[in-house]
Amino acid sequence: MTVRPPGFGSPRAERREKAREQVVETALRLFSERGYIGVRVEDIATEAGISRATFYKYFSEREEILAELFARLLGREPVPAPPGGAERTLERVEDLLVATAERMLGDEVLARFVYTLPIRHAALLGEGARPPVLDTVEDMLAEAAGAGLLRIDVPAPLLAAHVGRAYEAALRDWAERRCEDAPAQVRLLLSLAFHGIAAPDRD
Repeated sequence: MTVRPPGFGSPRAERREKAREQVVETALRLFSERGYIGVRVEDIATEAGISRATFYKYFSEREEILAELFARLLGREPVPAPPGGAERTLERVEDLLVATAERMLGDEVLARFVYTLPIRHAALLGEGARPPVLDTVEDMLAEAAGAGLLRIDVPAPLLAAHVGRAYEAALRDWAERRCEDAPAQVRLLLSLAFHGIAAPDRD
C-alpha cells in the first residue's frame, strides 16, 4: 500500500497549487506586456487578485518566478541523447537541438519572453540559465572528440559553449522577429558553428 505524505492531493494542496499557477501565469503575461524590469511584485499581486502578503506565501521574490518560467521552458531534467554512433554526432546534435526548439515553440509566449530578455540572469538563476539539453550536447561532443572525430585541441565544454551560443542566437533571432522559422534558423546557425563560413571544396 502506498502511503502518501500529509496534505498530498488534498483540496487545500490543490487550491494552493492552483493559486501558485495563477501567480506564475499572471507574471508571465505582465512580463510579456511590460518587460521584466517594468513589473513589480505589487503589480503581479494586484493582477492576480491577491495581496502582497499572499504573494509571499508562494514566492519569496520576483526572481523565483523568473526561475520557474526558465525551468518550464528549458526543462529541469537531463535530456537523453538521440540514438546513433559517434560518427553521426553533429547530425544527432542538430536533430536534438531542433527537436528541443520545436518543443519550446509549443508555448510561444513563454519562449518569446525568455529569448527576448536582454540578460539571462545567470547570477540569479545559476545553472537554471543554461538549458539542460546543452549538458547532453557537451557529453556527445566529448565522446566524438575522444573518438578522434572532432577537434581535440579545444575542450569539450568550449565546443559545447560554441554550439550553445549558435543555438541560443537562433532562438533569439526568432523571438525578436528577425526570422519566422525557428527550427530552420537553428539548422542554419548550427551549420555555421559546425562548418564555418568557408565555401565548400569544389572539384
